[in-house]
Amino acid sequence: MPQSLQTLTYEVPEDFGSQVEIGSYIAVPLRGKKSNGVVIGKTNKTPEYKTKQISELIYETPILKEWQVELAKWISDYYFSSIQKALTLFLPPKFYPAEILKDEDILELSEKHFLTETQKKALDKINNSDKKTVLLHGITSSGKTEVYLHMVEQSMKNGRQSIIVVPEISLTPQTVKYFQRIFGDKVAILHSRLTEKQKSLEWLKIHLKKTPIIIGPRSALFAPVSNLELIIVDEEHEFSYKQDQSPRYNAIAVAEKMAKLTGSKLILGSATPSISTYYKATNGEYELVEISERIGNAALPPVEIIDLREEFKKQNYSILSERLQDEIAHTLEQKKQAILFLNKRGSASAIVCRECGHTEKCEACDVPMTYHKSLPQQDSFRPSLICHHCGAIKNIPLSCPKCKSHSIKFIGAGTQRVEEEVRKLFPNARVARVDRDSVSKKGSFEEIYNKLKKGELDILIGTQMIGKGLHFPEVNLVGVILADIGLHFPDFRSSERTFQLLTQVAGRAGRTGEASNVIIQTYMPDNYAVMYSKTHDYKSLFKREIEQRKIFNYPPFSTLLKLTFVDLSAKNALVSAQKTHEILKEKNDGSNIINMYPAIIFKINNKFRWNILIQGENPRSLIEGLELPNNCRIDIDPISTS
Repeated sequence: MPQSLQTLTYEVPEDFGSQVEIGSYIAVPLRGKKSNGVVIGKTNKTPEYKTKQISELIYETPILKEWQVELAKWISDYYFSSIQKALTLFLPPKFYPAEILKDEDILELSEKHFLTETQKKALDKINNSDKKTVLLHGITSSGKTEVYLHMVEQSMKNGRQSIIVVPEISLTPQTVKYFQRIFGDKVAILHSRLTEKQKSLEWLKIHLKKTPIIIGPRSALFAPVSNLELIIVDEEHEFSYKQDQSPRYNAIAVAEKMAKLTGSKLILGSATPSISTYYKATNGEYELVEISERIGNAALPPVEIIDLREEFKKQNYSILSERLQDEIAHTLEQKKQAILFLNKRGSASAIVCRECGHTEKCEACDVPMTYHKSLPQQDSFRPSLICHHCGAIKNIPLSCPKCKSHSIKFIGAGTQRVEEEVRKLFPNARVARVDRDSVSKKGSFEEIYNKLKKGELDILIGTQMIGKGLHFPEVNLVGVILADIGLHFPDFRSSERTFQLLTQVAGRAGRTGEASNVIIQTYMPDNYAVMYSKTHDYKSLFKREIEQRKIFNYPPFSTLLKLTFVDLSAKNALVSAQKTHEILKEKNDGSNIINMYPAIIFKINNKFRWNILIQGENPRSLIEGLELPNNCRIDIDPISTS
């Protein structure tokens, strides 16, 4: 999209002089009203057309550095977004005067912290590397956060700022507390669950250089830092680092660009790095630093694979295998804690009529609705069906809407059903559930997390929210209810994603060195992602994945670009996709592969979707300068091809 269509030119009044700089926040006349804007460029050439003058310089000093304006332009260009949307990422909801902040005491370190010899070697290698990007590949519970902490401390002593990015808001409180133990009130927090005023005040503190440490999810990258030295992206493999709305940026790519613009060092940390990141580290593009032992030389927990087909033969129709039931009972006897993981919410995947096979689907989306045994509706809780894509809720039908049969069956299992069965089997256990439904209220996740840490819970049941870097010292049993979810998903990353989830969840067990167990239940015990997770064997997984991707020319050997055509009319979506597909085929010089297909979920929120996937060295070149339909969404480097 041409920059000229998104920007306006104004004249700088003489009395403003050199005060107006790139990054200045100004007020200008626009369509008879006063509007605010950011200066993104200056020129001494007088335009051929008539221009109006800037009305007001709102802040005496620029609110954005020149490199941040450059970064916004790069985001706009690379991700085919408007410059306005890119710049908005950097701005607070509201601007407050500096006087609103109270003076704070000078920082004093509040707690000593030490590195193991292995961590020291890792830190030394990072510090001595001349590469701007480092992959810190440390197995679960190897103490990557402690290495981060020492690097942040070094930057602070240099009078410089650090940004620590985490994949989920739920991880922010844990990370903040870890750093606040050492750095007190010099830690700023930025995330979407803060109020507008809280966000704005945090932004102001950073802008005024009162807080040299910034922690938060991907939006923390856009904090108003002025002397950045260090960027840390923890759990770099997580898909949540990809924004799903325009601008559809990838936080890893943005962080890399930031490091180049500012001369900062970028640390990417993970126990299960993305295949593309590890490939760049092994071929020398990134520095590879590995920590292969846990703190205190604690052993990785042994992993046992349970074949659910054998359970069925034994006529065990429970969600929990006999072996997992025995281990839960043993864990409770030992006064220890257990985590049960299932990456699906609700009580059942769907309801099906046993007479005609009818499945109750969402009217607005092309997906079966999920059964929830207890869902809040009008100040009460009752069984309901919910669509996890648009949020539509409907009552459970008493009979089949198609054949009127009363033979309604609930199939599949979700976290609610697991909770129900666990409470039935272990009535005296203190049980809690963590998923998007149960922790929707502010602070609810932190409350459950603190209860587990204090020993006030025996069993925690949850989705992938509980598998992301959380530290549970008393957990010595992890049970994966069904490892197969995701393996059947039609995407080239499905095996990688399954391995990462299983390995990360398994890593929650035995973190203090005590004997622990991990039990993974599956109908596919011979799948290589499951087998490699049993031995925590990332390198074998990487070798197999990288060989396959080279054969099929998937990333990191190519770049992907996905066009999604979304319309209230299925015909219009198809026609838009077909016309664009024909233009792209004519323009293609043979260096790209172009495929058109319906989205795996064809209909969401009453809108139909067709995809075009372009795969090649530079697929962006095919659509640059191309006038795409208004119903087309552009996604560079998509995390899903479906």
